[in-house]
Amino acid sequence: MMYVIAKDGSGDFTSIQAAVDAIPGGGRAPTILLLRMDEYHERVVLNKDNVRLVGEDRDRTVLTYSACAKDPDETGAERGTFLSFTLLVTGRNVEVENLTVRNDAGDGRIVGQAVAVYAAGDRGVWRNCRFIACQDTLFCGPLMPKVTDFIAPRLSSAECVPSVGDCPLTFSRQYFEDCYIQGDVDFIFGSYRCWFERCTLFMNARGGYYTAANTPEGQPHGLVFHRCRLTGDCEEGEGYLGRPWRRFARTVFLDCEMDAHVSPEGFTDWDNVRLVTERYAEYGTTGERSAQETRHPRQKRMTAAEARTLTIPEVIGGYDGWRPDRRISTWFLCGDSTMADYPESAAPMAGWGQALPALLPENIFVQNCAVNGRSSKSFAAEKRLGFIELCLRPGDKLLVCFSHNDEKPDPLRHTDPGTTFPEYLGMYIDAARAHGAEPILLTPIARRHFDEAGHLLLTHGGYPDAIRQTALQRGVRLVELEQATMALFTQEGPEGTKAIFCHVPAGHPNYPEGAADNSHLQYPGAARVAALFLELLRGGHAPEARWTAEAGDLSELIAREDDVVC
Repeated sequence: MMYVIAKDGSGDFTSIQAAVDAIPGGGRAPTILLLRMDEYHERVVLNKDNVRLVGEDRDRTVLTYSACAKDPDETGAERGTFLSFTLLVTGRNVEVENLTVRNDAGDGRIVGQAVAVYAAGDRGVWRNCRFIACQDTLFCGPLMPKVTDFIAPRLSSAECVPSVGDCPLTFSRQYFEDCYIQGDVDFIFGSYRCWFERCTLFMNARGGYYTAANTPEGQPHGLVFHRCRLTGDCEEGEGYLGRPWRRFARTVFLDCEMDAHVSPEGFTDWDNVRLVTERYAEYGTTGERSAQETRHPRQKRMTAAEARTLTIPEVIGGYDGWRPDRRISTWFLCGDSTMADYPESAAPMAGWGQALPALLPENIFVQNCAVNGRSSKSFAAEKRLGFIELCLRPGDKLLVCFSHNDEKPDPLRHTDPGTTFPEYLGMYIDAARAHGAEPILLTPIARRHFDEAGHLLLTHGGYPDAIRQTALQRGVRLVELEQATMALFTQEGPEGTKAIFCHVPAGHPNYPEGAADNSHLQYPGAARVAALFLELLRGGHAPEARWTAEAGDLSELIAREDDVVC
């Protein structure tokens, strides 16, 4: 499922929170929320599991809010740090990409703490994001009662603790890749196990502490920064690597580049109780602050062998072997209503793409972006392909299956099989390859049209041949779904295919007068076509069948049947 969020009303929602609230429960594949370039002034609680929040452009897609610790609550008391967030993520398996999150409350000396991101869920992934604030920019830790009360009724699966004092053992994890994090005092803090890969940490002019870990006793790992760059606007030496928020805090910098803004001392004590220990460590530092002989006397100087033991599986892999640095392949489906998902109100009608996820292993996600009534032309014109491009990653697949609506005379949808149709198919191929994904072209499924002798008729004209020729010319994998479904439908015959297509007797709750649809499938038929597709994709072959190409003039038949919703 994919929702588009655009403030100008051109998407499915105009606010991020409205889109989050609309996400249905369940489902293994993540719901994708696509944010159009704009500045969204709202506080967001992302409490749903399995969500990808993707911005159109990192620096020009901005979520911002101006809350701070000194804001009064209903009693007049200060709300405190943990109610000052701009974005609170409490869901599990949430990925955020290409987004800037800011807290604009201002200088902490005036407003106190002001959190941009509060990451409370487990298995959170942040890629190519910017987090910008002053004091306490990024908190990675559990919820507390005052926070759960504040966000009610948006409940979540995040960990909860009575207090973040000497925090009890936590199990949640966060992963940050190619992110930019800006702040000053204690601006990356919390008790969770977190891995930061190739991130830039920017210290504001005020100076302060890049980190303030709150690692629980007995938890072997806390904050790990790998191949990151530490820089800033503060005076030389005014940015400390961190200080221990609690006694058992653990923070490690591996192979990081540090400029002159970093203090020669590196880490520093918080007070006479919260002291730097060997749980604070550094290895392979480069840049102007690479010399470690001036570092805090109690911080650990790691050996190469010790540094090699700190890996993503070791630090955040956990009981489930989580590897956020290895993306799960996603199959994006582009097509019409023969492939699309249908709501319960349309059952038993179903697109074959709707049945596909149940047939695939857990290490593959399916994003069915097929939409009723679209052709290769109108799908692209509505920017649906452009939105998919924002989500494509190396290892993904883009499955392209059009024809039913390209055949229509409607100028907004019609393409010519000899000219414009191959050109549009080329757009999909280029889009996939530009992002390292694999494009796969599919010929369309056959319609249930038999002649008087019981022979199945070809109804797609020159479009399937155009798909075949384009696949050959562009070196793209082809799935011959037309021929395979022709064979299947011929085998089942005029009567047997009624159980494949949406033939429903009168009296059905969704079809009181019945239905006799010869273009759209019902769920058992959709599952058979999906299984057939997978067999062909794996290199299998459908049984041969004979059918007649003497279809005659089908234009009138096609125009008047149920294809209008394809």
